[in-house]
Amino acid sequence: MSGIFDKIDEYVGFVFSRWHTPGHKGMLCKRDITEIDDSFPSGAVSDAEKATAKLLGGKYCRFLVGGSSMGIKAAVLAAGGDILVAENSHRALFEAAELAGVKAFSVKGKTRDGLTMPLDASDVERGLKAHPSVKAVYITSPDYYGLVSPFEVAEAVKGKAYLFCDAAHGAHFPFRPDLFPPSFSRIADISNLSAHKTLPAYTQSAYMVVNNDELAPKADRALELLGTTSPSYILLGGLEYAARYTYSRRARYDRIKEAADELRRSVPTLKNDDFTRVVVDAEKMGTTGKDLYFKLKNRGIVAEKFDDRYVIFIITICDEPEAIIKLKEELCAVNL
Repeated sequence: MSGIFDKIDEYVGFVFSRWHTPGHKGMLCKRDITEIDDSFPSGAVSDAEKATAKLLGGKYCRFLVGGSSMGIKAAVLAAGGDILVAENSHRALFEAAELAGVKAFSVKGKTRDGLTMPLDASDVERGLKAHPSVKAVYITSPDYYGLVSPFEVAEAVKGKAYLFCDAAHGAHFPFRPDLFPPSFSRIADISNLSAHKTLPAYTQSAYMVVNNDELAPKADRALELLGTTSPSYILLGGLEYAARYTYSRRARYDRIKEAADELRRSVPTLKNDDFTRVVVDAEKMGTTGKDLYFKLKNRGIVAEKFDDRYVIFIITICDEPEAIIKLKEELCAVNL
């Protein structure tokens, strides 16, 4: 089966005179093309979405060129009512409620190691009892720190509301269920996974995974209302590529885990659920997250994020184990 990039390359190899959009006519990027009569994209995108749905463990998959934020907003529009969210949810959830004209009721999760934990079943039950108008519970799992909600959350929601999951930071989970926590893309009514965060995909590209037949057409309509009619086929092709690449090379995670575990043994880190999300505890190194971040930046090493206590490093399938060991050495060096 030809993929999206294969279809694009067929066009690039055949056409020598472009008299259509985009206006750069291939000058910026030869692969950046638009729809061409009935030959492109033809069924390439829908075929890729079907194949990717299987890899992600869901029923339906939609490729998003507006990031997980687009999928989050589409899910809330599809739900058609008030939502229950964690107090520390991504801003896109609160923006989605504003856009849909519904209320977003916040629930505060438990705390540990100076952080608010993802919602668990008791948090959700408490929130649903306090807010009976809720139509959907939107959990965040995993969160920025590599912490996940337990699957028991699904039982707490069942029969009371839709279960949605902001899994933006967990697009890699479905590819190695033996190494990573179970992905909510398998059981949630709708999940959003940012391919660009942890897979080899272009920035702002993401997956929406839908497991609810009733919600599927509503979610599709919401995506039509929110999205562009001129999606980048480079981004769409990258989404197909990212899933194929990660699945075919999923054995790489074994060596990556070995190196990540060695790093964790060498410097103090937060105990979390995702070995590829290394959260260094700067406080236990006798400094602050900000100071550690900028010490490393001055050495040409840029982390994902810092707060007062922690510095977050994201490891992906594109990292070599040797590079992870080098990061370990640099962290040990700045700690001297």
